[in-house]
Amino acid sequence: MKIVVLGNGAWGSAIFSIVAKNEKDISYWDEKHKIELADVYIICLPVQAMRSALKRAKFEKNRKIVIINCSKGIEKKTNKLPVEIVSETIISDFEYYTLIGPSFASEVQDQQPTIVNVGYKGKCDVKLIKQLFTTNYFRIKFTKGVRELELSSALKNVYAIACGICDGLGYKNNTKILIISTAIAELCKIIKLKRTGIIGTIGDLILTCSSNESRNFKFGQLITKHKIKESLKRIGATVEGFGTVDSVKMFDKPLLNCVNDIIKADDPKKVKCKFDEFLNKL
Repeated sequence: MKIVVLGNGAWGSAIFSIVAKNEKDISYWDEKHKIELADVYIICLPVQAMRSALKRAKFEKNRKIVIINCSKGIEKKTNKLPVEIVSETIISDFEYYTLIGPSFASEVQDQQPTIVNVGYKGKCDVKLIKQLFTTNYFRIKFTKGVRELELSSALKNVYAIACGICDGLGYKNNTKILIISTAIAELCKIIKLKRTGIIGTIGDLILTCSSNESRNFKFGQLITKHKIKESLKRIGATVEGFGTVDSVKMFDKPLLNCVNDIIKADDPKKVKCKFDEFLNKL
């Protein structure tokens, strides 16, 4: 079984380290070349780069493949989730899975005990997915459906920016929990939560919204003191929540709108006023 991991950033490297413990024929995609033929493709790319990368792949129309998405976000302009981008760009017959859950890449590399959700469409090859990802420190729980997981994983990055803003403005634990609780309440109105998907929705949101390990959280902290361009430069890596924020307007939820307004204003001096205005309406 030939496996190709698309994306060799922090998360791609962490996923590679897991699968390489179980499978020998695994490689990274080199962006200087076309994506080679494989049986399993694991996508760990920034969502904004997915479509262009997949268009360069050597997919065969009559070859059945497995696609496992590990990317989080919503494509700008189209407002498409990863499953929709894949469906529009891959001509092969494919099984689709999405791996989402509370998991920082650095802690996976350190082999910290971790559990994530794997969502699936149609039939689920439990044996294959477990064979690829199960180790003595990394576990998966299956849940039917992918849209809820992918939408939640995209929005939680924007909510993490809100929590970073809260922290950057100097608010303490009571207010931070207020923001996280509001985020959960909004998310529950946007997606239909399943008990089997709690890990990849609420669990992922709580982790991302409460740790400096999150680039989105750090970005929120930074924009309370710096312009957007400088904040992104200081992080030096993809901030998926920033790429997703253009798409949150369609959900029309107060906390999402607040983050969108703050980012669009791009003025550190106005952040507290806009954030306090949101708090005063709760």
